[in-house]
Amino acid sequence: MRKEHALLGLLGLWGCAYVGDPLPPALRAPAAVSDLEVKQTGEELVIRFTIPATTMEGLVLEKTGGVELRAGAGGTPFEPGAWAAGAEAIAVSSERPGSVEVKAPSRRWAGEEITVGVRVANEKGRLSPWSNLVRVKVVAGLGAPAGLKATATAQGVALEWTGVGPRPTVAWKVFRQSAGEEAAVEMATVKAPRFLDIGAEFGATHKYRVQAQDGEAVSPVSAAVEITPLDTFAPGTPQGLSVLLGPAAAQLSWERNQETDLGLYRIYRAEEEGEFRQVGESAGPARYRDSAIQAGRRYRYAVSAVDRKGNESLKSEAVEISIP
Repeated sequence: MRKEHALLGLLGLWGCAYVGDPLPPALRAPAAVSDLEVKQTGEELVIRFTIPATTMEGLVLEKTGGVELRAGAGGTPFEPGAWAAGAEAIAVSSERPGSVEVKAPSRRWAGEEITVGVRVANEKGRLSPWSNLVRVKVVAGLGAPAGLKATATAQGVALEWTGVGPRPTVAWKVFRQSAGEEAAVEMATVKAPRFLDIGAEFGATHKYRVQAQDGEAVSPVSAAVEITPLDTFAPGTPQGLSVLLGPAAAQLSWERNQETDLGLYRIYRAEEEGEFRQVGESAGPARYRDSAIQAGRRYRYAVSAVDRKGNESLKSEAVEISIP
Protein backbone atom coordinates (compact mmCIF):
# COMPACT_ATOMS: atom_id res chain seq x y z
CA MET A 1 0.00 0.00 0.00
CA ARG A 2 2.83 2.43 0.83
CA LYS A 3 4.40 1.82 -2.60
CA GLU A 4 1.10 2.70 -4.32
CA HIS A 5 0.85 6.03 -2.42
CA ALA A 6 4.42 6.98 -3.36
CA LEU A 7 3.78 6.21 -7.01
CA LEU A 8 0.61 8.35 -7.02
CA GLY A 9 2.56 11.23 -5.45
CA LEU A 10 5.19 11.15 -8.19
CA LEU A 11 2.54 11.08 -10.89
CA GLY A 12 0.92 14.15 -9.31
CA LEU A 13 4.18 16.09 -9.45
CA TRP A 14 4.76 15.23 -13.11
CA GLY A 15 1.28 16.40 -14.00
CA CYS A 16 1.89 19.97 -12.73
CA ALA A 17 3.26 22.66 -15.22
CA TYR A 18 6.66 24.17 -14.33
CA VAL A 19 6.32 27.98 -14.02
CA GLY A 20 10.02 28.82 -13.67
CA ASP A 21 11.76 31.22 -11.34
CA PRO A 22 9.84 34.37 -10.31
CA LEU A 23 10.70 37.46 -12.42
CA PRO A 24 11.85 40.70 -10.79
CA PRO A 25 9.32 43.56 -10.95
CA ALA A 26 9.60 45.85 -14.00
CA LEU A 27 11.32 49.14 -13.12
CA ARG A 28 9.45 50.93 -15.89
CA ALA A 29 12.25 53.45 -16.40
CA PRO A 30 11.63 55.37 -19.64
CA ALA A 31 13.69 54.50 -22.71
CA ALA A 32 16.46 56.99 -23.50
CA VAL A 33 15.88 59.93 -25.83
CA SER A 34 17.84 59.25 -29.02
CA ASP A 35 17.14 62.23 -31.30
CA LEU A 36 18.24 65.29 -29.30
CA GLU A 37 19.28 68.20 -31.54
CA VAL A 38 20.33 71.74 -30.62
CA LYS A 39 20.58 74.81 -32.88
CA GLN A 40 21.36 78.41 -32.04
CA THR A 41 19.02 80.92 -33.66
CA GLY A 42 19.76 84.54 -32.83
CA GLU A 43 20.13 84.70 -29.05
CA GLU A 44 18.25 81.47 -28.38
CA LEU A 45 19.10 77.79 -28.23
CA VAL A 46 16.35 75.84 -29.97
CA ILE A 47 16.31 72.32 -28.48
CA ARG A 48 14.23 69.53 -29.99
CA PHE A 49 13.77 65.90 -28.98
CA THR A 50 11.16 63.17 -28.70
CA ILE A 51 10.04 61.70 -25.38
CA PRO A 52 9.84 57.91 -25.99
CA ALA A 53 6.46 56.20 -25.68
CA THR A 54 7.95 53.07 -24.09
CA THR A 55 9.97 52.02 -21.08
CA MET A 56 13.34 50.30 -21.22
CA GLU A 57 11.45 46.97 -20.98
CA GLY A 58 9.31 47.88 -23.99
CA LEU A 59 6.20 48.64 -21.95
CA VAL A 60 3.89 51.54 -22.82
CA LEU A 61 4.78 54.87 -21.19
CA GLU A 62 1.70 57.06 -21.09
CA LYS A 63 2.96 59.83 -18.83
CA THR A 64 6.29 60.95 -17.44
CA GLY A 65 7.25 62.16 -14.02
CA GLY A 66 9.29 64.99 -15.51
CA VAL A 67 12.06 65.76 -17.97
CA GLU A 68 15.58 66.75 -16.94
CA LEU A 69 17.26 68.93 -19.58
CA ARG A 70 20.75 70.24 -18.84
CA ALA A 71 23.32 72.40 -20.63
CA GLY A 72 26.84 73.33 -19.58
CA ALA A 73 30.54 73.05 -20.22
CA GLY A 74 31.75 69.47 -20.32
CA GLY A 75 35.46 69.79 -19.62
CA THR A 76 38.32 67.86 -21.17
CA PRO A 77 38.31 64.92 -21.00
CA PHE A 78 34.53 64.79 -20.94
CA GLU A 79 33.08 63.06 -17.90
CA PRO A 80 29.27 62.71 -17.93
CA GLY A 81 28.87 62.67 -14.16
CA ALA A 82 30.87 65.86 -13.64
CA TRP A 83 29.09 67.51 -16.55
CA ALA A 84 25.63 66.62 -15.19
CA ALA A 85 26.52 67.91 -11.71
CA GLY A 86 27.63 71.29 -13.00
CA ALA A 87 25.30 71.78 -15.97
CA GLU A 88 22.44 74.24 -15.76
CA ALA A 89 18.88 72.90 -15.74
CA ILE A 90 16.50 74.14 -18.45
CA ALA A 91 12.78 73.98 -17.70
CA VAL A 92 10.66 71.60 -19.79
CA SER A 93 6.87 71.65 -19.48
CA SER A 94 6.00 68.53 -21.52
CA GLU A 95 4.81 65.49 -19.54
CA ARG A 96 3.67 63.05 -22.20
CA PRO A 97 5.55 61.15 -24.93
CA GLY A 98 5.96 62.98 -28.21
CA SER A 99 7.88 65.81 -29.83
CA VAL A 100 9.25 68.59 -27.63
CA GLU A 101 10.72 71.98 -28.53
CA VAL A 102 12.36 74.16 -25.89
CA LYS A 103 13.88 77.61 -26.35
CA ALA A 104 16.50 78.92 -23.94
CA PRO A 105 18.53 82.16 -23.92
CA SER A 106 22.01 81.55 -25.35
CA ARG A 107 23.71 84.71 -24.07
CA ARG A 108 24.65 82.91 -20.83
CA TRP A 109 27.12 80.72 -22.77
CA ALA A 110 28.30 83.12 -25.51
CA GLY A 111 31.83 82.20 -26.59
CA GLU A 112 31.72 78.75 -24.94
CA GLU A 113 31.32 75.21 -26.20
CA ILE A 114 28.64 73.50 -24.17
CA THR A 115 27.11 70.04 -23.98
CA VAL A 116 23.35 69.49 -23.87
CA GLY A 117 21.63 66.31 -22.69
CA VAL A 118 18.18 65.18 -21.59
CA ARG A 119 16.71 62.29 -19.63
CA VAL A 120 13.16 61.37 -18.65
CA ALA A 121 11.68 60.19 -15.35
CA ASN A 122 8.65 57.99 -14.89
CA GLU A 123 5.89 58.83 -12.39
CA LYS A 124 7.87 57.17 -9.61
CA GLY A 125 10.98 59.19 -10.36
CA ARG A 126 13.00 56.43 -12.04
CA LEU A 127 15.22 58.01 -14.69
CA SER A 128 16.10 56.93 -18.19
CA PRO A 129 19.75 56.92 -19.30
CA TRP A 130 21.02 60.22 -20.71
CA SER A 131 20.16 60.92 -24.32
CA ASN A 132 22.66 61.37 -27.09
CA LEU A 133 24.76 64.34 -25.91
CA VAL A 134 25.06 67.32 -28.27
CA ARG A 135 27.99 69.76 -28.24
CA VAL A 136 27.30 73.30 -29.41
CA LYS A 137 29.66 76.23 -29.97
CA VAL A 138 27.65 79.22 -28.75
CA VAL A 139 28.41 82.57 -30.42
CA ALA A 140 27.33 86.13 -29.73
CA GLY A 141 23.76 86.45 -30.95
CA LEU A 142 23.15 87.21 -34.62
CA GLY A 143 20.44 89.71 -35.46
CA ALA A 144 18.32 89.25 -38.54
CA PRO A 145 19.83 90.88 -41.66
CA ALA A 146 18.23 94.27 -42.39
CA GLY A 147 17.70 96.57 -45.34
CA LEU A 148 17.33 93.82 -47.93
CA LYS A 149 16.93 95.34 -51.43
CA ALA A 150 16.31 93.67 -54.78
CA THR A 151 17.12 95.35 -58.09
CA ALA A 152 16.52 94.06 -61.61
CA THR A 153 19.63 94.07 -63.81
CA ALA A 154 20.43 92.71 -67.24
CA GLN A 155 22.25 89.78 -65.62
CA GLY A 156 19.56 88.93 -63.04
CA VAL A 157 18.21 90.17 -59.70
CA ALA A 158 20.86 91.92 -57.58
CA LEU A 159 20.39 91.66 -53.80
CA GLU A 160 22.03 93.79 -51.12
CA TRP A 161 21.51 93.94 -47.37
CA THR A 162 23.07 95.25 -44.18
CA GLY A 163 25.56 92.86 -42.61
CA VAL A 164 26.48 92.36 -38.97
CA GLY A 165 29.55 94.02 -37.47
CA PRO A 166 33.06 92.91 -38.40
CA ARG A 167 32.98 89.15 -37.88
CA PRO A 168 35.05 87.20 -40.43
CA THR A 169 33.31 83.91 -39.68
CA VAL A 170 29.87 85.13 -40.74
CA ALA A 171 28.25 84.05 -44.01
CA TRP A 172 24.75 84.55 -45.37
CA LYS A 173 22.20 82.11 -46.74
CA VAL A 174 20.02 83.42 -49.56
CA PHE A 175 16.51 82.04 -50.06
CA ARG A 176 14.16 82.52 -53.02
CA GLN A 177 10.49 81.65 -53.40
CA SER A 178 9.13 82.10 -56.91
CA ALA A 179 5.53 82.27 -58.05
CA GLY A 180 3.88 78.86 -57.79
CA GLU A 181 6.40 77.45 -55.32
CA GLU A 182 5.11 76.34 -51.93
CA ALA A 183 8.30 77.04 -50.00
CA ALA A 184 11.50 79.06 -50.28
CA VAL A 185 14.58 77.36 -51.73
CA GLU A 186 18.13 78.03 -50.52
CA MET A 187 19.98 79.56 -53.47
CA ALA A 188 23.48 80.07 -52.12
CA THR A 189 25.71 80.82 -49.13
CA VAL A 190 27.85 83.91 -49.63
CA LYS A 191 30.59 85.64 -47.63
CA ALA A 192 29.60 89.22 -48.55
CA PRO A 193 26.22 90.93 -48.03
CA ARG A 194 25.29 90.82 -51.72
CA PHE A 195 24.16 88.25 -54.28
CA LEU A 196 23.28 88.19 -57.99
CA ASP A 197 20.53 85.73 -58.89
CA ILE A 198 21.27 85.01 -62.55
CA GLY A 199 18.51 82.40 -62.62
CA ALA A 200 15.68 84.84 -61.86
CA GLU A 201 13.11 84.82 -64.67
CA PHE A 202 12.00 88.12 -66.16
CA GLY A 203 8.26 88.70 -65.74
CA ALA A 204 7.96 86.26 -62.81
CA THR A 205 7.50 87.31 -59.19
CA HIS A 206 10.30 86.32 -56.80
CA LYS A 207 10.42 86.71 -53.02
CA TYR A 208 13.81 86.78 -51.26
CA ARG A 209 14.97 86.38 -47.66
CA VAL A 210 18.43 86.27 -46.11
CA GLN A 211 19.80 84.61 -42.96
CA ALA A 212 23.16 85.15 -41.27
CA GLN A 213 25.23 82.13 -40.21
CA ASP A 214 28.25 81.84 -37.91
CA GLY A 215 29.40 78.23 -37.65
CA GLU A 216 26.32 76.24 -36.67
CA ALA A 217 24.52 79.31 -35.30
CA VAL A 218 22.03 81.18 -37.47
CA SER A 219 20.11 84.42 -37.19
CA PRO A 220 16.39 84.87 -37.58
CA VAL A 221 15.43 85.15 -41.25
CA SER A 222 15.20 88.68 -42.64
CA ALA A 223 12.02 90.36 -43.74
CA ALA A 224 11.09 89.36 -47.29
CA VAL A 225 11.54 91.55 -50.35
CA GLU A 226 9.48 90.88 -53.49
CA ILE A 227 10.29 91.81 -57.07
CA THR A 228 8.92 91.13 -60.55
CA PRO A 229 11.90 91.95 -62.79
CA LEU A 230 11.07 93.25 -66.24
CA ASP A 231 13.35 92.96 -69.25
CA THR A 232 14.08 96.57 -70.13
CA PHE A 233 17.74 95.89 -70.81
CA ALA A 234 19.20 96.16 -74.29
CA PRO A 235 21.76 93.70 -75.63
CA GLY A 236 25.40 94.65 -75.79
CA THR A 237 26.55 96.93 -78.58
CA PRO A 238 27.86 94.85 -81.53
CA GLN A 239 31.63 94.82 -81.83
CA GLY A 240 34.13 94.36 -84.64
CA LEU A 241 32.12 95.86 -87.49
CA SER A 242 33.99 95.91 -90.82
CA VAL A 243 33.04 96.66 -94.43
CA LEU A 244 34.51 95.43 -97.68
CA LEU A 245 33.64 96.18 -101.28
CA GLY A 246 32.21 93.14 -103.01
CA PRO A 247 30.64 92.58 -106.43
CA ALA A 248 28.22 95.52 -106.76
CA ALA A 249 27.68 95.67 -102.99
CA ALA A 250 29.15 96.65 -99.64
CA GLN A 251 29.77 93.53 -97.51
CA LEU A 252 29.35 94.10 -93.73
CA SER A 253 30.36 91.67 -90.98
CA TRP A 254 30.72 91.88 -87.16
CA GLU A 255 31.13 89.75 -84.06
CA ARG A 256 28.03 87.84 -83.01
CA ASN A 257 26.35 88.87 -79.73
CA GLN A 258 26.10 86.20 -77.02
CA GLU A 259 22.75 87.11 -75.44
CA THR A 260 20.34 84.16 -75.36
CA ASP A 261 17.35 86.41 -76.07
CA LEU A 262 18.87 88.12 -79.11
CA GLY A 263 16.28 88.84 -81.79
CA LEU A 264 18.02 90.55 -84.72
CA TYR A 265 20.49 93.19 -85.85
CA ARG A 266 19.58 96.51 -87.41
CA ILE A 267 21.84 97.99 -90.08
CA TYR A 268 22.20 101.74 -90.45
CA ARG A 269 23.78 103.71 -93.32
CA ALA A 270 24.69 107.35 -93.87
CA GLU A 271 25.78 108.97 -97.14
CA GLU A 272 28.75 111.29 -96.87
CA GLU A 273 28.14 113.37 -93.70
CA GLY A 274 24.39 112.73 -93.62
CA GLU A 275 22.33 111.14 -90.83
CA PHE A 276 22.17 107.41 -90.22
CA ARG A 277 19.04 105.71 -91.47
CA GLN A 278 18.04 102.08 -91.12
CA VAL A 279 18.55 100.20 -94.39
CA GLY A 280 18.02 96.59 -93.33
CA GLU A 281 17.93 93.84 -90.68
CA SER A 282 19.67 90.54 -90.14
CA ALA A 283 17.78 87.99 -88.03
CA GLY A 284 20.51 85.37 -88.03
CA PRO A 285 24.06 85.76 -89.36
CA ALA A 286 26.26 88.62 -88.20
CA ARG A 287 26.64 89.95 -91.74
CA TYR A 288 24.76 92.04 -94.29
CA ARG A 289 25.05 92.79 -98.03
CA ASP A 290 24.10 96.31 -99.13
CA SER A 291 23.62 96.47 -102.88
CA ALA A 292 21.80 99.84 -102.90
CA ILE A 293 24.96 101.86 -103.36
CA GLN A 294 26.22 104.16 -106.10
CA ALA A 295 29.64 104.66 -107.60
CA GLY A 296 31.54 107.75 -106.54
CA ARG A 297 29.82 107.95 -103.16
CA ARG A 298 31.14 107.52 -99.62
CA TYR A 299 29.06 105.53 -97.12
CA ARG A 300 29.22 105.07 -93.37
CA TYR A 301 27.68 102.06 -91.61
CA ALA A 302 26.72 101.15 -88.01
CA VAL A 303 24.90 98.14 -86.49
CA SER A 304 22.73 97.70 -83.38
CA ALA A 305 21.42 94.56 -81.61
CA VAL A 306 17.75 94.07 -80.66
CA ASP A 307 16.41 91.46 -78.22
CA ARG A 308 13.07 89.64 -78.44
CA LYS A 309 11.45 92.26 -76.18
CA GLY A 310 12.39 95.00 -78.63
CA ASN A 311 15.16 96.51 -76.50
CA GLU A 312 17.77 97.99 -78.83
CA SER A 313 21.44 98.51 -78.08
CA LEU A 314 23.50 101.55 -78.92
CA LYS A 315 24.88 101.66 -82.45
CA SER A 316 28.30 100.20 -83.01
CA GLU A 317 31.30 102.30 -83.95
CA ALA A 318 30.86 103.46 -87.53
CA VAL A 319 32.92 102.20 -90.45
CA GLU A 320 33.07 103.79 -93.93
CA ILE A 321 33.76 102.86 -97.49
CA SER A 322 34.16 104.83 -100.71
CA ILE A 323 32.70 103.34 -103.88
CA PRO A 324 34.97 103.92 -106.89
